[in-house]
Amino acid sequence: MVDTRPKKPNGFAALTATRKHVGMTAILDWVGRDSCIDEDVCKSFSSGDAAKIISIARYWLATDGGTLPRLESWQITHELPYSQGISEDVYGELFRNLGYNETGIQKYFSSRAKRLSRSPVIAYDSTTISTYSENQHEARQGFNKDRDGLPTIKLLTLYSVKDREPIAFAKQPGNIPDVIAVGNTLEQLKCFDIDKPMVATDNGFYSLDNLRLFCQRNMKFLTLIDSGVNLARNVIDELRDKLEDMAAGCPFDLNISGASVMKMQSFKWKRKREGSGKKAGDTETMERRLYFYVFHSEELANQHRLNFKKQLNELRCQLEEGATEFTDAAKERIEQYFTLSKMGRGGRLHITFNEDACAEAKKNFGYFVLVSNCPLDVFEALSDYRLREKIEELFKDEKECTDSRRIRVWYGDTLRGRQMAQFVSICYRCFLMKKIKEVEEGLCKDEASMTKEQYGREKKLKSWIQQRSLAQILDWFDCVDTTTVNTEAGKRRWTTETVERDRFFLERLGVTK
Repeated sequence: MVDTRPKKPNGFAALTATRKHVGMTAILDWVGRDSCIDEDVCKSFSSGDAAKIISIARYWLATDGGTLPRLESWQITHELPYSQGISEDVYGELFRNLGYNETGIQKYFSSRAKRLSRSPVIAYDSTTISTYSENQHEARQGFNKDRDGLPTIKLLTLYSVKDREPIAFAKQPGNIPDVIAVGNTLEQLKCFDIDKPMVATDNGFYSLDNLRLFCQRNMKFLTLIDSGVNLARNVIDELRDKLEDMAAGCPFDLNISGASVMKMQSFKWKRKREGSGKKAGDTETMERRLYFYVFHSEELANQHRLNFKKQLNELRCQLEEGATEFTDAAKERIEQYFTLSKMGRGGRLHITFNEDACAEAKKNFGYFVLVSNCPLDVFEALSDYRLREKIEELFKDEKECTDSRRIRVWYGDTLRGRQMAQFVSICYRCFLMKKIKEVEEGLCKDEASMTKEQYGREKKLKSWIQQRSLAQILDWFDCVDTTTVNTEAGKRRWTTETVERDRFFLERLGVTK
C-alpha cells in the first residue's frame, strides 16, 4: 500500500507564484539579439554549451564581474537562456569542453570578423594575468603589467577600434616578448574575411623585421616608433622646422602639430626554406615605401622635461649620499648625464651635470612618430592611432568586469575555455557601451527643431546617463520585477511601474519600440 497525500478539503484552491527581475534581463536579451552575438555563439557551439556561455556572459555583465559560485543563486530571480541552474560542476565542465573545442572558438572569431565595417582599423595589444598556480605551464616570469612579482600568462587581443568591438584573442607564455608575436597574428588575420584591415600597434611591437612581415604580406599597418630609434630621430630632424609652421597645427587638438614624409626603406633577411632557386640561409633584400608621421606635443614635452629633471635629481641625491648600487638603466643615465670627479685630500665626490648631453636629450622631448605602409592624411593617422587606446580600456574592463584579475582555474586548457566565456561577455559589454554612447551623443543634438518640452526631456536623460556608469544603469533597471500568480481562477501577472524617463531611455536604446 502506497501512502498518498490527504484528501484536499473542499473550497481549497492551490496557489503558486513566481517573481523575477526582468528589467535588466530584458536589456541583456536585446543586446544578444541586436548585436548578433547570441546567433554567432549558437552557430559555433552546441545548443547546450551555447546557452551556458551566453548565460555566464550575461551574468558577468549584470553583476560587474561577480564570482561564478554566486551564479546559481542569482539565477533564481533572473531568467537566463540555460534555465537548469549553472552550478560549479556545470561551468567547470563547460570550460573544459570549450578548452578542447578550438573549432568552435575559431568559428566564433570568424563570425564576429565578418560583421565588421569596411576597411577596419584593428588594434593589436597584450596584457598579462598573474597567477599563483603551479599547474599553469604557460605561467612564467616576464613583464608583469600589475607589477606584483607573480608568474604571468599573456593575453593577446585583436580589437576593431571603429566598431568598438573585440574580434579574437590568443594566450601565450608570459615570458614571450610582444615584438616576436606579430607573425602568428598576421596568420590569424588571414583566416578572417576582413576587407583591407589596418593593424595598429604600439612601440612594443616595433621592429624592422615586423615592418617587413607586414609589407611582405601586403597588410596595412600603423605603428608607433620609439623616438630614440635612429629611424625616428632622422625623420624628426628632417621635419623639426616644418612642425613650427602654423599650417602644421592639428585641427582637433591645438596642443599638437604634425607633418609627414615618405621614405624608401630597404629590408634584409635570411631565408628559412629553399625555394625559387634560393637556399635556406641566403640573404634576401627588398625595398618598400614607408610613410612617417611626426608629431610634437607641448604638453608631452613639458611632462618629459619634468620627469627627466626628477630622475636626474634623484640620481644626484643618491650619489651624494654615497649609494653605489644602481640598476643598469640608472648606471647608463649616470654615465651619460653626469660628470663625476674626486676633489681634495679626502676624495670628496664632485658631481656636475653634462649640460651638452642633457640639452641633446631634451631636444627630442614631446615628439612621437607613427609609421605606416600606406599614405594617410597626417591627422587621420593620429586619429586612427588614438582610437587604438580603446583596447587599454578593454583590458581594464576584462580584468575588473569578468573576474579575470586571477586565473581561477587549475589547467591551461580549462583557462582557454574560461577566457572564451569572458570574451563573449566583453563582446556584450562593448556593444552595450557603444549603444549607450550613441544615445548620449544623439540627445539634444538638433535643438533648433525641438520644442521646449522635447529639449527638456532629452536634456534630463542626457544628464542622467552622464552621471551613471554602465553597472549603475543596469542596477537601476534590475528593480523592475514581474510577479506571476496561478490560482484556480486563472493566471495573473503584473510588472513594476517605470517612470517616463526610463521608458524614454529604453526606447532610444532600441530595447522597446
